[in-house]
This record gives sequence, C-alpha cells and structure tokens, in this order.
Amino acid sequence: MIKPPNEPPRLVFCLCRHCAAVIEFDSSQAGEVVVCQHCDQETTLMVPPISEQKENSPAVIPTVEEIERELEQFKIQKIIKIKTLMRARLKIGKPTFLCDSIFVPMNPIFDENNLADEFNLSILRRLGLIGWDIVQAIPRTTGLGLKNEGTNALFGEKGAGGIAGNVTGVHIIIKKSLSARDLTDDPADEVGEFIRSHLSDFPTE
Repeated sequence: MIKPPNEPPRLVFCLCRHCAAVIEFDSSQAGEVVVCQHCDQETTLMVPPISEQKENSPAVIPTVEEIERELEQFKIQKIIKIKTLMRARLKIGKPTFLCDSIFVPMNPIFDENNLADEFNLSILRRLGLIGWDIVQAIPRTTGLGLKNEGTNALFGEKGAGGIAGNVTGVHIIIKKSLSARDLTDDPADEVGEFIRSHLSDFPTE
C-alpha cells in the first residue's frame, strides 16, 4: 500500500509472534512479513487495537479493513496462546484432546409391515482414519401418534392411543487425542482451525 505524498506517517506497533518484542512500523505496512530484529524470526505486521497503541499517537478513526485486521490478529494471538497452554499440559503428562459432535441422520420408513432404517457410517470411517474416536451416541427421537382400534360384541368399536418414539438420527460425540507433534506453530493448521471455529469455548488462562 502506497501512501499519498502529503500524508504523514502513522506509526503503530505490534508484538512479534515468536518473542513478543514490540515492533514499531507505519500502518501502511500492515500485512507485510518482516524479520524481527530481536529474534531474527519472520513475523507478520498487524495493526493492533486502538487501545493498545501508544498514548501519544494521534487519534484516528480506524477503517473497516483495519478493524478486520485487528480482529484477525486477536484471533491469531488467542490461537497461539491456547496452543501454548496445550503444550504445557502435554509437557507435564496431562492429556489434551479436541471434542466435537456430529449428527448422523436416519431415514425411517414406517408402514403397516415394518420399521426400516438407513444408517450411513461413511463419515465415521473417514474420521476414524484421521484419529477421531467415538465417545458416545445419543439418539434423536420424534414422537409418533399411535391408535389401536378393535370391536367389542357389547359396546361396538373401541380404541386406544399413545405416543411412540421414532429414531430419526444419532448425535455422536467424538474426540481426538493430541500429541506435541499436532501442535505446530502454524495458527492455520488442523488444530488451529478447530480452535478458531470454537474460539469462545477455550480458556486462555
């Protein structure tokens, strides 16, 4: 991004993703990958939230793009912090794993002769191949009204009714145990993307 010739520089800062050292730069450089002068590792320049900038910086209204970059940087920093906590657990011999659920539908056929179903296990086979274990299965049922009719010699026709549970699918709880090799420095790897999709569920302290 090239600034207009008369636009003064806007100095901001961010933290190196490796050593957490402060890096000061012009806001127009946001998104660039640079080598940190403190640890010699590559890091991405990100515009931090306004509240984290220096007190003597001029007050400016952030653009939509800057807000989106700030939010993305916040997510990346939280993912890195969560992975650090996971590594600490593994280092002292405590387990850490991912937990999720999937719904496997069934196609019930209810007629006067039989109750048939179709249960597709292909998704579970694929998950099993990449390390997910099945913890528990919880059926989802739908109420089905029943009515029984018959005849009686004295009182004529009579009936009885009730509700039957019809299984329409199964909620399956799955988990994947993690090792140190699963926790790479890339915030966009498999574990990083899982954390991103459930970010509010993970503590960082």
